[in-house]
Amino acid sequence: MNSTSMARRGAFLFATTALVTTGVLGGTAQAVPNSGSLWVGPGKSNAYASVRCVQLISNSLHYQTGYHVIDVDGSFGPDTSGAIQAIQKWASLDPDGIVGPRTGDVMITATKDSYGCYSSLPTLK
Repeated sequence: MNSTSMARRGAFLFATTALVTTGVLGGTAQAVPNSGSLWVGPGKSNAYASVRCVQLISNSLHYQTGYHVIDVDGSFGPDTSGAIQAIQKWASLDPDGIVGPRTGDVMITATKDSYGCYSSLPTLK
């Protein structure tokens, strides 16, 4: 690759990064330290480890949230969705049924990460 091609490629990458970080391409970019973890919820990838963590934490918090104990099988379904919404209501968050960084923070903080789920759930910390 010659120097002109490399310069063009570098300029393209710089411009793309600038557009994304300034929000021109659809929203405000925010720094989310553990955003690489997979979100859990309808339409999300619902990785086994992430769903399992949600289920473990949900069962741990079932007295506080009022939601019943659910199966810990790593499979996302109606019970897991309901448990997420119960946690979100308990924490005064929008009960959208999706574990993103805010819900992940609540779950990790409420259980003091006793299940080692920090690397499996998105958080703001």
